[in-house]
Amino acid sequence: MNLSYYQNYITIVEEGSLTAASRKLRIAQPALSNQIKALETAYGARLFYRGARRLELTDAGRILYQKAKWMTEIETAARNEITSGFGGAKGTLRIGISSSFENERLLDALVDFSERYPDTEISVFEAELPELLKKLQNGQVEAIFVRLIKNDAENLDVLYTHPDTLVAAYRDGAFFAEDPSDAVSLGQLQSLPLSLMERSVPAFTSAFKEQNLKLSPKYVSTRMQVALNWARAGKAVALVPKGAAESLGFTDLAQKTVSETELLVPALTIIAQKRKYRSRVVNNFLALLAERDGFAYREPIFEENRR
Repeated sequence: MNLSYYQNYITIVEEGSLTAASRKLRIAQPALSNQIKALETAYGARLFYRGARRLELTDAGRILYQKAKWMTEIETAARNEITSGFGGAKGTLRIGISSSFENERLLDALVDFSERYPDTEISVFEAELPELLKKLQNGQVEAIFVRLIKNDAENLDVLYTHPDTLVAAYRDGAFFAEDPSDAVSLGQLQSLPLSLMERSVPAFTSAFKEQNLKLSPKYVSTRMQVALNWARAGKAVALVPKGAAESLGFTDLAQKTVSETELLVPALTIIAQKRKYRSRVVNNFLALLAERDGFAYREPIFEENRR
């Protein structure tokens, strides 16, 4: 299917009518109508409900609209990278960060990158981990920056992980009033109302089970800020990375280091797809991060780089 059909389809959807799309695209309405018919024939489904003053998408039409936007975004990104050459001075840096991820070093690195490569555009997508993984696999971003306990996906490559300390964060005076120690065991935590991140529940469940303990969290949240707010309200003890609590501004909470556990609690995890080629733009940014944070990064070999 001609890519221009998808581009024109997006315009028709966003303009709401063939008449408005025809004016914007400067393409005759019959030609646009024929393109819609060709798409409907190719996919075997109706894309619009006709008869109303404004075109309305069918369920199939909504799916195609979303996928068409992905395809055109990827095509645009590929063209920008290729036409701007392989020097990395131009193009677009496309990265994703999780909604619960706060890291001043990353923000500082982006500023340094923009100064070193002033002609490069920077697009940062913020979303939850599942959506970021979809964007990474679809090529909408080339690297994501997240807090991740474990990566089981064979098609993903963890480029860098900086471990953090697991702490029990709580409102001072609400818990452990008679316990002056700086650490707390899983056994001590078992009877307390716990606040956890949803994606960390499986790892914590395993850690508790290894010690013949049962994990029964009181509050489970998709955002770390929410998990910590339960602790700030005095309702729970939040089990979170130490660096996360500090970077998110929860320095008012008391903390105890969680002992007797080998849980990996990374403060920063950089993930990319396993493949031979990444754009020079993202390679330049990852190299800058490696230079700043002192980790090793080896650029994938692309045949163009050998010339």
